[in-house]
Amino acid sequence: MLSWLLLLGVAPVLTGCYKHTRIVQQIRPPEVVMDATATDLVRKLNTNFDALQTLNTSITLTASVGGGHAGKVTTYTSVKGYILLRKPRDIRVILQAPLLGSVLANMVSDGKNFKLVIPVAPYNKAIVGTEEIKTPSKHALENLRPSVFFDAFLIHGVGPDDDVALTQSDRLLTTDVRKHQVIEEPDYDLAVLHKQAGNILETARVVRYSRSTLLPFQQDIYDDKGRIVTTVLYSNYQRFGDLDFPMSIDIRRPYDEYELKIDVTKLTANKTLDNDSFNLEIPPGMTTQHLD
Repeated sequence: MLSWLLLLGVAPVLTGCYKHTRIVQQIRPPEVVMDATATDLVRKLNTNFDALQTLNTSITLTASVGGGHAGKVTTYTSVKGYILLRKPRDIRVILQAPLLGSVLANMVSDGKNFKLVIPVAPYNKAIVGTEEIKTPSKHALENLRPSVFFDAFLIHGVGPDDDVALTQSDRLLTTDVRKHQVIEEPDYDLAVLHKQAGNILETARVVRYSRSTLLPFQQDIYDDKGRIVTTVLYSNYQRFGDLDFPMSIDIRRPYDEYELKIDVTKLTANKTLDNDSFNLEIPPGMTTQHLD
Protein backbone atom coordinates (compact mmCIF):
# COMPACT_ATOMS: atom_id res chain seq x y z
CA MET A 1 0.00 0.00 0.00
CA LEU A 2 2.83 2.36 0.85
CA SER A 3 4.48 1.73 -2.52
CA TRP A 4 1.31 2.71 -4.35
CA LEU A 5 1.04 5.91 -2.36
CA LEU A 6 4.64 6.77 -3.19
CA LEU A 7 4.03 6.06 -6.86
CA LEU A 8 0.96 8.27 -6.88
CA GLY A 9 2.99 10.99 -5.32
CA VAL A 10 5.80 10.76 -7.85
CA ALA A 11 3.58 10.37 -10.91
CA PRO A 12 2.49 14.01 -11.09
CA VAL A 13 6.14 15.03 -11.05
CA LEU A 14 7.06 12.64 -13.87
CA THR A 15 4.11 13.67 -16.01
CA GLY A 16 4.21 17.36 -15.21
CA CYS A 17 6.95 19.83 -15.93
CA TYR A 18 9.78 17.28 -15.77
CA LYS A 19 9.50 15.99 -19.32
CA HIS A 20 10.84 16.69 -22.79
CA THR A 21 9.29 15.91 -26.17
CA ARG A 22 11.33 15.72 -29.36
CA ILE A 23 10.23 15.26 -32.96
CA VAL A 24 11.18 11.97 -34.59
CA GLN A 25 10.57 10.64 -38.04
CA GLN A 26 6.94 9.83 -38.56
CA ILE A 27 6.61 6.35 -40.01
CA ARG A 28 3.66 5.44 -42.18
CA PRO A 29 2.90 2.28 -44.14
CA PRO A 30 3.03 2.18 -47.95
CA GLU A 31 -0.16 2.51 -49.94
CA VAL A 32 0.39 -0.82 -51.72
CA VAL A 33 1.82 -4.05 -50.31
CA MET A 34 2.01 -7.08 -52.61
CA ASP A 35 2.40 -10.72 -51.60
CA ALA A 36 4.48 -13.43 -53.25
CA THR A 37 5.90 -16.82 -52.40
CA ALA A 38 9.46 -18.00 -52.91
CA THR A 39 8.25 -19.92 -55.95
CA ASP A 40 6.67 -16.76 -57.38
CA LEU A 41 9.88 -14.75 -56.96
CA VAL A 42 12.09 -17.47 -58.42
CA ARG A 43 9.79 -17.74 -61.43
CA LYS A 44 9.84 -13.95 -61.86
CA LEU A 45 13.63 -13.82 -61.51
CA ASN A 46 14.21 -16.62 -64.02
CA THR A 47 11.68 -15.20 -66.49
CA ASN A 48 13.39 -11.80 -66.48
CA PHE A 49 16.85 -13.30 -66.81
CA ASP A 50 15.83 -15.65 -69.63
CA ALA A 51 14.09 -12.83 -71.49
CA LEU A 52 17.32 -10.84 -71.84
CA GLN A 53 19.83 -12.11 -74.38
CA THR A 54 21.62 -8.86 -75.28
CA LEU A 55 21.77 -5.31 -73.97
CA ASN A 56 23.10 -2.21 -75.70
CA THR A 57 23.13 0.76 -73.34
CA SER A 58 24.32 4.36 -73.31
CA ILE A 59 25.40 5.38 -69.83
CA THR A 60 26.79 8.08 -67.59
CA LEU A 61 29.23 6.74 -65.01
CA THR A 62 30.56 8.37 -61.85
CA ALA A 63 33.35 6.55 -60.02
CA SER A 64 34.43 7.06 -56.41
CA VAL A 65 37.36 5.43 -54.61
CA GLY A 66 38.25 5.30 -50.95
CA GLY A 67 36.46 4.77 -47.67
CA GLY A 68 37.16 4.06 -44.05
CA HIS A 69 40.45 2.27 -44.64
CA ALA A 70 41.76 4.97 -46.93
CA GLY A 71 40.45 7.70 -44.66
CA LYS A 72 39.05 9.64 -47.60
CA VAL A 73 36.80 9.31 -50.64
CA THR A 74 37.69 10.72 -54.06
CA THR A 75 34.94 11.20 -56.64
CA TYR A 76 35.94 11.55 -60.29
CA THR A 77 34.25 13.61 -62.98
CA SER A 78 31.32 11.80 -64.58
CA VAL A 79 31.95 10.28 -68.00
CA LYS A 80 29.69 8.99 -70.72
CA GLY A 81 30.01 5.67 -72.49
CA TYR A 82 28.47 2.43 -73.62
CA ILE A 83 27.96 -1.01 -72.13
CA LEU A 84 27.17 -3.96 -74.42
CA LEU A 85 26.27 -7.39 -73.06
CA ARG A 86 25.61 -10.71 -74.73
CA LYS A 87 24.94 -14.04 -73.08
CA PRO A 88 26.50 -16.12 -71.86
CA ARG A 89 29.25 -13.75 -70.59
CA ASP A 90 30.36 -11.35 -73.33
CA ILE A 91 30.64 -7.72 -72.32
CA ARG A 92 32.18 -4.53 -73.68
CA VAL A 93 32.60 -1.27 -71.78
CA ILE A 94 33.64 1.95 -73.53
CA LEU A 95 34.19 5.16 -71.54
CA GLN A 96 34.65 8.55 -73.17
CA ALA A 97 36.42 11.73 -72.11
CA PRO A 98 34.17 14.61 -71.00
CA LEU A 99 33.47 17.22 -73.69
CA LEU A 100 35.91 15.77 -76.25
CA GLY A 101 34.22 12.39 -76.56
CA SER A 102 37.47 10.57 -77.24
CA VAL A 103 37.88 7.06 -75.83
CA LEU A 104 39.31 6.93 -72.31
CA ALA A 105 39.04 3.19 -71.81
CA ASN A 106 37.90 0.25 -73.93
CA MET A 107 37.37 -3.09 -72.20
CA VAL A 108 36.06 -6.50 -73.31
CA SER A 109 35.63 -9.87 -71.64
CA ASP A 110 34.26 -13.30 -72.45
CA GLY A 111 33.70 -14.11 -68.79
CA LYS A 112 37.09 -15.73 -68.32
CA ASN A 113 39.66 -13.37 -69.80
CA PHE A 114 39.55 -9.62 -70.26
CA LYS A 115 41.38 -7.03 -72.31
CA LEU A 116 41.61 -3.32 -71.54
CA VAL A 117 43.02 -0.59 -73.80
CA ILE A 118 43.74 2.86 -72.34
CA PRO A 119 44.78 4.98 -75.35
CA VAL A 120 45.31 8.31 -73.55
CA ALA A 121 48.46 9.84 -72.06
CA PRO A 122 50.14 9.29 -69.71
CA TYR A 123 48.96 5.66 -69.71
CA ASN A 124 48.74 4.67 -73.39
CA LYS A 125 48.85 0.95 -72.64
CA ALA A 126 46.88 -2.27 -72.73
CA ILE A 127 46.12 -4.63 -69.85
CA VAL A 128 45.20 -8.29 -70.28
CA GLY A 129 44.40 -10.91 -67.68
CA THR A 130 41.77 -13.19 -66.20
CA GLU A 131 38.55 -12.22 -64.50
CA GLU A 132 39.83 -13.86 -61.33
CA ILE A 133 41.94 -11.51 -59.20
CA LYS A 134 44.83 -13.46 -57.71
CA THR A 135 46.93 -10.54 -56.51
CA PRO A 136 44.76 -7.53 -55.56
CA SER A 137 46.15 -4.11 -56.39
CA LYS A 138 46.40 -1.37 -53.77
CA HIS A 139 44.83 0.92 -56.39
CA ALA A 140 41.09 0.24 -56.14
CA LEU A 141 40.04 0.67 -59.77
CA GLU A 142 42.81 -1.66 -60.95
CA ASN A 143 40.79 -4.44 -59.31
CA LEU A 144 37.77 -3.66 -61.48
CA ARG A 145 36.84 -6.47 -63.84
CA PRO A 146 34.15 -6.49 -66.56
CA SER A 147 32.25 -9.25 -64.73
CA VAL A 148 31.31 -6.69 -62.07
CA PHE A 149 29.26 -4.83 -64.69
CA PHE A 150 27.78 -8.03 -66.12
CA ASP A 151 26.60 -9.39 -62.76
CA ALA A 152 25.15 -6.01 -61.80
CA PHE A 153 23.22 -5.42 -65.03
CA LEU A 154 21.85 -8.97 -65.34
CA ILE A 155 20.52 -10.45 -62.10
CA HIS A 156 21.12 -14.13 -62.65
CA GLY A 157 18.36 -16.69 -62.38
CA VAL A 158 18.21 -19.61 -59.98
CA GLY A 159 19.81 -22.80 -61.27
CA PRO A 160 18.31 -26.28 -60.95
CA ASP A 161 20.91 -27.25 -58.34
CA ASP A 162 20.43 -24.11 -56.24
CA ASP A 163 18.39 -23.84 -53.07
CA VAL A 164 16.55 -20.69 -52.02
CA ALA A 165 15.36 -19.21 -48.75
CA LEU A 166 12.81 -16.41 -48.40
CA THR A 167 12.67 -14.01 -45.47
CA GLN A 168 10.90 -10.74 -44.84
CA SER A 169 12.20 -7.44 -43.49
CA ASP A 170 11.49 -3.72 -43.74
CA ARG A 171 13.27 -0.65 -45.06
CA LEU A 172 12.64 3.02 -44.39
CA LEU A 173 12.17 5.34 -47.36
CA THR A 174 12.33 9.08 -46.67
CA THR A 175 9.44 10.95 -48.29
CA ASP A 176 9.78 14.43 -46.77
CA VAL A 177 12.93 15.41 -44.89
CA ARG A 178 11.44 18.68 -43.59
CA LYS A 179 8.37 16.97 -42.17
CA HIS A 180 10.41 14.01 -40.84
CA GLN A 181 8.19 11.58 -42.74
CA VAL A 182 9.28 8.15 -43.89
CA ILE A 183 7.57 5.11 -45.35
CA GLU A 184 8.18 1.74 -43.73
CA GLU A 185 8.13 -0.55 -46.75
CA PRO A 186 8.17 -4.32 -46.24
CA ASP A 187 10.42 -6.31 -48.55
CA TYR A 188 11.24 -9.88 -49.50
CA ASP A 189 14.82 -11.14 -49.26
CA LEU A 190 15.43 -14.08 -51.61
CA ALA A 191 18.68 -15.89 -50.79
CA VAL A 192 20.21 -18.10 -53.50
CA LEU A 193 22.20 -20.91 -51.90
CA HIS A 194 24.80 -23.22 -53.45
CA LYS A 195 25.25 -26.73 -52.14
CA GLN A 196 28.69 -27.67 -50.88
CA ALA A 197 30.14 -30.97 -49.70
CA GLY A 198 28.89 -32.24 -46.37
CA ASN A 199 25.35 -30.88 -46.70
CA ILE A 200 26.63 -27.31 -46.33
CA LEU A 201 24.72 -24.49 -47.99
CA GLU A 202 26.68 -21.42 -49.07
CA THR A 203 24.98 -18.09 -49.73
CA ALA A 204 25.79 -16.91 -53.25
CA ARG A 205 23.41 -13.97 -53.58
CA VAL A 206 20.55 -12.23 -51.83
CA VAL A 207 18.06 -10.38 -54.03
CA ARG A 208 15.88 -7.89 -52.13
CA TYR A 209 12.42 -7.15 -53.54
CA SER A 210 10.16 -4.19 -52.80
CA ARG A 211 6.73 -5.42 -51.82
CA SER A 212 5.22 -2.28 -53.33
CA THR A 213 6.40 -3.24 -56.82
CA LEU A 214 7.85 -6.78 -56.54
CA LEU A 215 10.95 -5.43 -58.31
CA PRO A 216 14.51 -5.85 -56.99
CA PHE A 217 15.94 -2.79 -55.26
CA GLN A 218 19.18 -4.44 -54.07
CA GLN A 219 21.40 -7.41 -54.77
CA ASP A 220 24.17 -8.62 -52.43
CA ILE A 221 26.78 -10.90 -53.99
CA TYR A 222 28.89 -13.09 -51.70
CA ASP A 223 32.29 -14.75 -52.14
CA ASP A 224 33.19 -18.28 -51.03
CA LYS A 225 34.19 -16.92 -47.59
CA GLY A 226 30.70 -15.66 -46.91
CA ARG A 227 31.58 -11.98 -47.37
CA ILE A 228 29.50 -9.48 -49.33
CA VAL A 229 31.89 -8.43 -52.10
CA THR A 230 29.38 -6.50 -54.21
CA THR A 231 26.21 -4.63 -53.33
CA VAL A 232 24.11 -3.29 -56.19
CA LEU A 233 21.27 -0.80 -55.68
CA TYR A 234 18.55 -0.53 -58.35
CA SER A 235 16.09 2.34 -58.86
CA ASN A 236 14.20 4.36 -61.46
CA TYR A 237 12.69 1.39 -63.29
CA GLN A 238 11.31 1.87 -66.78
CA ARG A 239 9.27 -0.47 -68.92
CA PHE A 240 10.68 -1.81 -72.21
CA GLY A 241 8.08 -4.11 -73.74
CA ASP A 242 7.68 -6.92 -71.20
CA LEU A 243 10.91 -5.94 -69.43
CA ASP A 244 11.28 -3.74 -66.34
CA PHE A 245 14.82 -2.37 -66.20
CA PRO A 246 16.47 -0.07 -63.62
CA MET A 247 17.85 3.09 -65.19
CA SER A 248 19.94 3.85 -62.09
CA ILE A 249 22.45 1.19 -60.96
CA ASP A 250 24.78 1.82 -58.02
CA ILE A 251 27.62 -0.72 -57.68
CA ARG A 252 29.48 -0.80 -54.35
CA ARG A 253 32.60 -2.86 -53.68
CA PRO A 254 33.31 -2.61 -49.93
CA TYR A 255 36.63 -4.51 -49.84
CA ASP A 256 38.07 -2.80 -52.91
CA GLU A 257 36.63 0.50 -51.64
CA TYR A 258 35.19 1.83 -54.87
CA GLU A 259 31.72 2.72 -56.08
CA LEU A 260 30.29 3.08 -59.59
CA LYS A 261 27.10 5.06 -60.05
CA ILE A 262 25.61 4.34 -63.46
CA ASP A 263 22.70 6.14 -65.09
CA VAL A 264 21.36 4.42 -68.18
CA THR A 265 20.32 7.07 -70.70
CA LYS A 266 19.39 4.76 -73.58
CA LEU A 267 18.68 1.04 -73.77
CA THR A 268 18.09 -1.46 -76.55
CA ALA A 269 17.37 -5.06 -75.60
CA ASN A 270 17.68 -8.29 -77.57
CA LYS A 271 19.07 -6.81 -80.77
CA THR A 272 21.75 -8.91 -82.49
CA LEU A 273 25.29 -8.10 -81.39
CA ASP A 274 27.87 -9.77 -83.62
CA ASN A 275 31.32 -10.98 -82.63
CA ASP A 276 32.94 -7.75 -83.85
CA SER A 277 31.09 -5.93 -81.07
CA PHE A 278 33.24 -7.83 -78.57
CA ASN A 279 36.51 -7.87 -80.50
CA LEU A 280 39.17 -5.48 -79.24
CA GLU A 281 42.52 -5.26 -80.99
CA ILE A 282 45.55 -3.87 -79.18
CA PRO A 283 47.18 -1.17 -81.34
CA PRO A 284 50.61 -2.14 -82.73
CA GLY A 285 53.47 -0.97 -80.56
CA MET A 286 51.32 -0.32 -77.49
CA THR A 287 52.81 -1.54 -74.19
CA THR A 288 50.88 -4.52 -72.83
CA GLN A 289 50.72 -5.36 -69.13
CA HIS A 290 49.79 -8.89 -68.09
CA LEU A 291 47.97 -9.33 -64.78
CA ASP A 292 48.28 -12.55 -62.81
